[in-house]
Amino acid sequence: LILAFIVPIVAIISILIFGLNPGIDFSGGTEMQVRFQKEVSVDEIKNTLRDIGYTKSQVQSFGSRDSNEMLIRIMRTDFFFDKDIEHIKQELLKEFETVKIEKQNNDQNRLLVTLKIPTEIVNLKEQKIKDQQKKMINILSKQSKLVSGKLSREILNISTDIQDNMVKYNILFAKISDNIINSLLINFGKTEIRRMDFVDSHISSQLKTDSIMAVIYTIIAVFVYISIRFNLFFAPGVIVCLIQDVFGAFLIFTLFRYEFDLPSIAALLTIVGVSINNTIVVYDRIREKLFSSKSNNVAISDYDEIVKSVNIAVNDTLSRTINTTLTVLFSSVSLWIFAGSAVRSFAAVLTVGIILGAFSSIFAAPAAFLFMIRNFKDSKYCNNRNERYSKEEKMQGIV
Repeated sequence: LILAFIVPIVAIISILIFGLNPGIDFSGGTEMQVRFQKEVSVDEIKNTLRDIGYTKSQVQSFGSRDSNEMLIRIMRTDFFFDKDIEHIKQELLKEFETVKIEKQNNDQNRLLVTLKIPTEIVNLKEQKIKDQQKKMINILSKQSKLVSGKLSREILNISTDIQDNMVKYNILFAKISDNIINSLLINFGKTEIRRMDFVDSHISSQLKTDSIMAVIYTIIAVFVYISIRFNLFFAPGVIVCLIQDVFGAFLIFTLFRYEFDLPSIAALLTIVGVSINNTIVVYDRIREKLFSSKSNNVAISDYDEIVKSVNIAVNDTLSRTINTTLTVLFSSVSLWIFAGSAVRSFAAVLTVGIILGAFSSIFAAPAAFLFMIRNFKDSKYCNNRNERYSKEEKMQGIV
């Protein structure tokens, strides 16, 4: 039990210190399936992306070796961060009297810039707007590259809206995908975009919330099931096991820096399923040994006899637990070693979780049950069970 509590504590501390490495599913970003006319290495593509400012990227081969296809994932990169907006605003104020800059929340490659037209030249408004627009474009083109590295921000379109001597410029910049495609064409020649997906920040945040709630709901549902299927002496052990298994698997993301994405959630839920399956098998044998009509009085009143019965139950199911665990480990370890990066994190999490699940079902779950019996065997609930089983024994004796 001490080990079962230490593992989650270590995992939580590592998350607080090192943090998780969120994938595109949870951070937002762009995924592109690209086909090249010639063979291109992963390092060449990563260096090309790094040169244009996309330092957080993932590149892997896709399909057969001679297809020359790559799967490129780019972490969400804002065109303009808050520091960029403030810096550009200060530069614009050197040329213009009033400046207001807004970012479009649902369109990350668009800026709304509001500038004032001096009242003394209202009659020359149209020409003044053109001059003003030229100055603004020069400042944006220059300053946007200085603030956040080499990230290209080519202006594609500008629309204007004039209200009360104020001009609102709606400025559309080239998208992330456009920058990537142009760079790939320049460096590697003809390039075909086979597929492109984009996850924005709102969707990624919702995915993150839903994934966390999915794991929590699963653990709660399992607790309720065990409470009904067995009794309240067994249920706390299940929670201890599942929390240890899930948080222990999180160590993979913090220590090995694997990406935490939706397949990782699938791996965590798989761990919960396999772990609870092993635990239920052990618990069912414990219940069979303890709460049979012949031994229930000894089991409830004599703690030493309870320990012996639990040990026998664990040993009876030990070979089954080991064989089941090894069968899954043969597959998960093979995937961890030989599979590509797309499923490597899934296999790594599953491997660690399966090992922890075997430990928890063999050691932690029975220990938690014994803890509950030792501390609460004199409770009203336990006395009621004693009385009920005693009546059943007397009836069987009569028969």
